[in-house]
Amino acid sequence: MKYIYKVIRSLPTLLTALLFATAVWIYAVTLSDPTETRTYPRPIAVEIIGLDPKLTLTNEVTQQVNLTIRAPSSIHAQLENDTNLFDVILDLSGLEPGSHTLTPQVTLGLSPAEILRISPSSVLVKLDEIVTQSFPINLKVIGSPTIGYEAQTPELSDENVLISGPKSLISTIDHVNGEINIIDATDNVQRVVELALLTAEEVVVSGVTLNPASIQVTVPISQRGGFRTVVVKIVTSGQIATGYRLTNIFAMPPTVTIFSTDPSLVDTIPGFIETAPINLNMASEDIEIRVALNLPEGINVVGSQNVTVQIGIEPIQSSLSFTNIPIQIENLGEGLKVEISPEKVDIFLSGPLPLLDELNQENIFVVIDLSDRGPGTYQLAPTVLLENGQINIDAILPSAIEVTITEAK
Repeated sequence: MKYIYKVIRSLPTLLTALLFATAVWIYAVTLSDPTETRTYPRPIAVEIIGLDPKLTLTNEVTQQVNLTIRAPSSIHAQLENDTNLFDVILDLSGLEPGSHTLTPQVTLGLSPAEILRISPSSVLVKLDEIVTQSFPINLKVIGSPTIGYEAQTPELSDENVLISGPKSLISTIDHVNGEINIIDATDNVQRVVELALLTAEEVVVSGVTLNPASIQVTVPISQRGGFRTVVVKIVTSGQIATGYRLTNIFAMPPTVTIFSTDPSLVDTIPGFIETAPINLNMASEDIEIRVALNLPEGINVVGSQNVTVQIGIEPIQSSLSFTNIPIQIENLGEGLKVEISPEKVDIFLSGPLPLLDELNQENIFVVIDLSDRGPGTYQLAPTVLLENGQINIDAILPSAIEVTITEAK
């Protein structure tokens, strides 16, 4: 009994000692690993969960938050080295269409630690029901075919389009448009046409999906009765100059559309319309000329009654050679004399035949220029001088001449 009494009397002292020891331990721990409040140095990604598959987000939702954390210094160090120790969740479970303000839920993988502040502390979420609706495609045909042609009913690969997206956006769609241009067409027009969603005020609606997003469109183009497209046949007379050749001849436009008040008369045309004759007699250069079409009675042409004819004419290329052409010396210095070997060369020329026909040995000069050359022996290339630069010098034989310069005695 006395022992129990002593213990009871000692309890206040024991408790005081325990409290003092605990305080000392806490103080020691605090000194070695002090508790600090810090803002985490990097934003933390927000994970959105629980979204009903029948709903969709219609606003931009923050994807990151900043955290202010109170924890021992050692815990801060571990957290700052590993962002995987954080889980930031935005839970949309059970939410109905409309606007909702939610608080991100943060879980830390270490303790002791306390989240003092989340920025932003709340997130606005707007949800809308996902709907799918079919709309007919409204094709707009721009322009019209060239005169004498007409467009038939367009052919669309799809007549309707399925549109999926938020109900609030789908409700603003008034029509689905596509456009195809057939201005001045003379043949069937085929295009891939992109589709656009428009409100009643012709404002484009985005943020929804289209299936298909584009369609293949064909607009058949046919020629009207009484109209016909025929080739322009160029008629010429005479012969171009001797030594020249015809390189090309064509009409612009190469075809014309003819018409008549009597459709049967158009059908009798053989498929071409001739031009008035173009005189090529002794022509030696390119020709460009406006010429009338030779139209049968009762036949007219859509647009101009004339065409432009372009005719290309160029000299025939040939070759020619001359032998034993003497070499002439130029610019030999005073008090010097020269010997060359050989004294004559053969030359081979090519170019327009009319120019070659005008050449003879009297108007061909082969020279060697000795400017600034003193006594010595040289191997020098002769130069052929021609009056016309259109003639090519293909070869000089020999290509080098031995030149010996000595002092005159």
